[in-house]
Amino acid sequence: MYANRASLIRMLMLLLIWKSSPLPLDACTTAVISGRATVDGRPLLWKNRDAPARHNEVALLTEGPLRAVAVVNAGSRKSAWMGMNEAGFCIENSLSTDLRQPGKKTGPANGLLIKRALLTCHTVADFKRLLEETNQTGRRTVANFGVIDAQGGAALFETGPTSFTMFDANDPAVAPHGYIVRSNFATTARDLPASPTPEQLNDIYSAERFSQACSRLELQKSKGITVEYVIRHLTRDLSQATGTPHPGTVNGTTKPLPATIATKNTISRTTTVSAAVFHGVKPGEDPRLATMWTILGDPSFSLAVPSWVDVQTIAEPLTDENGAALGEIAITLRDWNKTDDGKGINTECLPGIWSDLWSVEDKILSLTSKFQMARKEHGYSAGAITRFHQKMANLAMNAMQQELREMKQAAITLPTPPPPAFAPVKKTIVIP
Repeated sequence: MYANRASLIRMLMLLLIWKSSPLPLDACTTAVISGRATVDGRPLLWKNRDAPARHNEVALLTEGPLRAVAVVNAGSRKSAWMGMNEAGFCIENSLSTDLRQPGKKTGPANGLLIKRALLTCHTVADFKRLLEETNQTGRRTVANFGVIDAQGGAALFETGPTSFTMFDANDPAVAPHGYIVRSNFATTARDLPASPTPEQLNDIYSAERFSQACSRLELQKSKGITVEYVIRHLTRDLSQATGTPHPGTVNGTTKPLPATIATKNTISRTTTVSAAVFHGVKPGEDPRLATMWTILGDPSFSLAVPSWVDVQTIAEPLTDENGAALGEIAITLRDWNKTDDGKGINTECLPGIWSDLWSVEDKILSLTSKFQMARKEHGYSAGAITRFHQKMANLAMNAMQQELREMKQAAITLPTPPPPAFAPVKKTIVIP
């Protein structure tokens, strides 16, 4: 699927360099979307995770009162970074260091608090009570926590070590369009409104990603936001710092891609390690119908796979203590296509990758929609849900493996470059 691949050998040789390169601080982009803004009346929750922990996996958390499924750092179950539980409660976060307070802090940090909430909270109100309790005992949290529940709740909490502020996405005064977006700043720490304009953000770090996510949701609000739209158009957004999507990308014009795309200010970045989109339920529906769509690795090089709390085991491509196989392939594909400085993407191979992978993702989305409709009507056993989950994961894995094979083959079949030409020696060199 790739033409004119003359740069692939250089990309392969650079892979070892990127394996050892240091990564910047967390740079997540998130949104809480109320049911009043979605096409089906069900809330949505989204996070692109940028973190130094490149290797992620999906895990079942079963040691608490509530069973949960979550995205974790590979090989670790101490913390969770986004997930949902059997009550239909879903949670994620974005780092916001401007919420820090002076002095040494104790108590749960961001990932520990997310795990605790998954194992104990049924609703947004429960999570608010958890924050009120830990206000007294203290936390090590500096984050914007997004949450939705099975009762229609949808809120964001800007949360420091001993205080928090709640933003209700169902309140038109707080969220006029029914959604709240955050990147890596807190409005309360900067005396900003709940939904600031780009002009109000000035030179705040992550302002570009915040504005880009808002713009993408703004374009869809009149039609109703869908899980498919968030998966395709938000997790994979590649926009210029001005907010205009690069031509040839998922949100851009149909013109050819630029040769390279710098990802310092894009939502899909060379530091993105995973993404998740949670499709909640309406009040009165079975909360176990809530779906966690997980993309392991940079979404521009990976596929979304559905998971449910009822699964008996997580499908093999999504779990491994050294990094889930599907995510590891995505990491390899991205590393092969990085620019020399590691801060951007060479786009030559992107059209072929997207053409191959997104058609498979469309199939997974369609099959899952039909499966969920049948599940609501007839009810399915945990075994049937597990088998379908595994089938979707295998569809994604097969497509990713094929993509990896094609790119490897393209590199192998390239002609060997000619030997370097040296200038003639003009003096005698004596070798002792």
